[in-house]
Parts: sequence; C-alpha cells; structure tokens
Amino acid sequence: MSEVLVTTAVPGEGRGRRRRRWPVGAVPVLAVLLAGTVACGGDGGGGQPPADKAGPTAAGQSPSAKTEHKSLEMKGLVALVSGNLTELVVFDETTGRTKAGAFLPQYAVPSAWRRQAFSPDWHSVVWTTKGGDLYFGEYTSGAGPNGNYGDTPVHIGGKPTYSGGKPGYTQPRFGPDGKRVYFLANNDKVYSADPKSPDDLKEEATLGSGASAQENELAWDIAASGQVEKRQAASPGRDSEVPAPDGKRTLVKNGSGWFLKETGSSAEPKFLFEHLLDYDEKPLANKSMTVDVLGWY
Repeated sequence: MSEVLVTTAVPGEGRGRRRRRWPVGAVPVLAVLLAGTVACGGDGGGGQPPADKAGPTAAGQSPSAKTEHKSLEMKGLVALVSGNLTELVVFDETTGRTKAGAFLPQYAVPSAWRRQAFSPDWHSVVWTTKGGDLYFGEYTSGAGPNGNYGDTPVHIGGKPTYSGGKPGYTQPRFGPDGKRVYFLANNDKVYSADPKSPDDLKEEATLGSGASAQENELAWDIAASGQVEKRQAASPGRDSEVPAPDGKRTLVKNGSGWFLKETGSSAEPKFLFEHLLDYDEKPLANKSMTVDVLGWY
C-alpha cells in the first residue's frame, strides 16, 4: 500500500496509564493538525544503553516482563505515540481504542523514516541515541497486549578510528527485504550492515556536505533492488488522510474527530470517533504528546 504519515500532535492528550518517574525532556515538533511536543529520553552521552527501569506499562505490566518473541498483530491504525517514552500502538480503526502496543527503549530517538525504521514484518526496529549510537532490536511480547522493542539491543556501526574519530549515525531504516539496515553517518555517507555482523559496514552512497546535520530531512532513498539513491532533500510527508489497505476507504482526521470516507463517493464522510483512546478506553489525557500515524494496516 502507499504509505501515508500523519502527525497529529495533540496537546492535552497523553497516555494516561503511563505512571513513569523518568524526567521528561520536551522539544518542539511540527504537526499538521494540532501543535504539540515530543519528548525523547536521552542516553546520557551516547554510550552503552542504560538498563530499562521497571515500571508499569500500558496494561500495568513491568516493561521487562516477557514471554516469547513474536510480532505485534498489525491490524488497524498504527501510530508512534511519543511522550516520556515512545510506543508503537495499534488502534482499532472503527472505535479509536488501543488494541496493543510496544515500547521503544527509553533512550531511543525515533528515526525520521518512521515506518521504514521497522522491519517489513514489524518484528525488528532500528534507532539511534542522542549521542549518535545506532542499535537494532527485536520485539519481545509481554503479558497482555504489551511488549517491548530492544530488550537485548545490538550495537551497529564499527569502532572509532584515530583519524576519523567516533562514528555517529542518524536516519536508520531497513531495506526492502528487511535483512539489512541502512543509515546516514556523520561523514555524510550512507552505509548498510547486516545486524548479524554489526561491525561489517558497506558504503552505499555519498551525499552532499552537511546532509547528516539535517536529521529530519531525507536526501536519500532505497530502490526495490536495494540500491541507495540520492534525492532532493525533503521532510517526511504528512497528510490528514490515511487510506485503507484495500484502497477503498480512507480515514480522515479534522478538528471534530475521525471520519470514514468511501473512495469515489460524494457522500459526506461518516463520523467514527472523537479521540484516540488508551487501554482504559479513556481519551488520551492531559499531557503533551504526539501521535504520528504510520498507516492503516
């Protein structure tokens, strides 16, 4: 399906069931529908990731509680919900209720690629830290509808060199086959690596000077063949409409709520729900959050 990214930063709408004690560091973001803020936990300098602290998750389970490795069931409206932490959440597309979710590590900075930062089957994710370190992690299921990404992270990117210093990375994503990950280095070159051989980097392309400094502007892409291609720098696309997998319907968000529009119909879109709801079926509560919709699956 064609991919649509919708950022709905909703001031006053937060994940009310998150009772975290970690500090919040908020930075401004640009949103289409409403202005809001997103907070990302730092890694304290870009070194090895700190161990996640135990605390209740969306369904009241410890983040470290896990039973088996499997992927989330991605059927519905899928979004990244960011506040104290970033969570990949699956919402019911007809009611707005949360169905399931998985937290990214506390120190993770979500990639500008959004959907492509997750493998095609959603089982794995790549992310960076504020210090420029790059990690690969898999989904681990927990009790109930929750899980985590990156309980056992794999560090990717090679070692520092005498002349080049410590490498730093941004804009990580998966290739079309989900086997290799691609990322932009602080020398303005795009590399790829197999997470099974995380220090074996392959140089793919050289971008213009300063490209790595523009974390939210993508000046490269990957063809179906896996070849990296340069493109005119642009921020990830955003829209207020999310098409269904079959292309016959579209979810439309405006200031009054979420509506369903039938493709080719001249009828007014049908009202579905006013707010996205948390696990307790309450509107996302009074906290500064962003809801970055990745698509309808």
